[in-house]
Amino acid sequence: MGRRLLFAVSTLTVLSVTHGFLEDLLKGAFGNQRGGGGRRRQQQQNSHMKFPRGVPYDVGELDEEYDWMKGTTWNWNDWRDVTFEYDGTFTAPTKECQQPGSCRWSAGGKKKRVYILWGNAGLHILIPKKMAAVKGNTMHGQRKRDKDKCHASYVSKKEKEKELDFYEVLGVDSDATDKEIKKSFRKLSIKYHPDRDPSKEAADVFGDMRTAYEVLGDKEKRILYDMGGMEAVEEWAKEEQGGGRAMDPFAAFFGGGQQRNSKRGEDTHLQFTVSLDDLYNGNNMEATIERRVVCRGCKNKSDGKCASCGRCPNEIKMVQRQMGPGMVVQQQMQVASKERCKEEETTLDVTIERGMNEGTKLTFRLMGEQTPGKIPGDIIFVIKEERHRLFRRNGDNLEMTLDITLKEALLGFRKEFTHLDGHKFEVAASKVSVPDEVLLLPGEGMPVHNFPSQQGHLKVKLNVVFPQKLTKEQMTAVHDAL
Repeated sequence: MGRRLLFAVSTLTVLSVTHGFLEDLLKGAFGNQRGGGGRRRQQQQNSHMKFPRGVPYDVGELDEEYDWMKGTTWNWNDWRDVTFEYDGTFTAPTKECQQPGSCRWSAGGKKKRVYILWGNAGLHILIPKKMAAVKGNTMHGQRKRDKDKCHASYVSKKEKEKELDFYEVLGVDSDATDKEIKKSFRKLSIKYHPDRDPSKEAADVFGDMRTAYEVLGDKEKRILYDMGGMEAVEEWAKEEQGGGRAMDPFAAFFGGGQQRNSKRGEDTHLQFTVSLDDLYNGNNMEATIERRVVCRGCKNKSDGKCASCGRCPNEIKMVQRQMGPGMVVQQQMQVASKERCKEEETTLDVTIERGMNEGTKLTFRLMGEQTPGKIPGDIIFVIKEERHRLFRRNGDNLEMTLDITLKEALLGFRKEFTHLDGHKFEVAASKVSVPDEVLLLPGEGMPVHNFPSQQGHLKVKLNVVFPQKLTKEQMTAVHDAL
């Protein structure tokens, strides 16, 4: 086994675009920069069509004390039922709410108020009698535009469908090896296969098992699942299907065509130093990286296995903002993460193939630092060749310099060396050698990458080492010989 190398993976902080900047930009672009009373009237009108300052547009940013509101259905004004959906959509049987996203709800403030943007009907503000989804609970309030009174009575709450835990489905621990996952799947497949158990219950279990194995049996999908559940897996599938790129709204707004991927983390490039021996022979090595990972199942928890986890960095989310009557825009912003993270050492198996070149990139998909709401980037090792004491590489050829004496240059020589894989080779000359002469040894060079049966040449440059001085006898002998 080769050396273990430790790398630290660094992150880049993404700066969010402020709401104020985008609002001013759009107002200027669409000619809403009116002064005096006209501008004040416009601001007053807009206040009826958006949430008050400090109230999030995305229910994902709500404090936990408002979770009870999500999924609840209420009878509105003793008339029809309305629903406060989990995704922030407000569902009502009116024409204002027929278009997707035209009606939304949120909550906040010291008085525990609930806010509804009811399309063109404007902002409605209500105060719940109790902060709980229970029978007998009511809300009372008014429409902001005209102070028209309104009330609602609690009807029911639909529970959000619980996501399956694929590890539980396959009956393995979350740190199970690939071999253990495969073994468990095969065992359960025999038990619940339709040919053995034709019942509907068995068919449902068998379907869940196949889905679980499709995710946990795939290395990349398993990384994403551990980090963010099926939502992360599905988001990654969309990115891959779309080429992993998304249009930058600012580039489009200003006439540019540049693209970027907002939901994918940065790739990390690291230098991986490899000896010439390993590049000649090939080797399986280990590299240990230190990176941030999202603690699975530790959201809002700090005990047990989560005790070693700390706060994750802020998440970058696309949120919708009401910029005026009938205008909703999307923008990126930072929100505090409810997930927990930790620093973890991860060992990667690095395969060096025979004949690989310096500069070759070895990519480990999705092994970069993890941030909630983002697909991890890749770890990319760039091979750097370590200097060898005897050989120099030049493409598929090897080069070396051989010192010979003047006597050897004149009378010939024969020398034996040990090659990079341990075999012996000979460099010899039977005639007079001149300084800087190059001897060619075919097939003694580097293996050709992807064609290991082929090899380059070894070029041996002769360096004749002349004596510093001659004795009288030597000078006479040379004189007589020449």
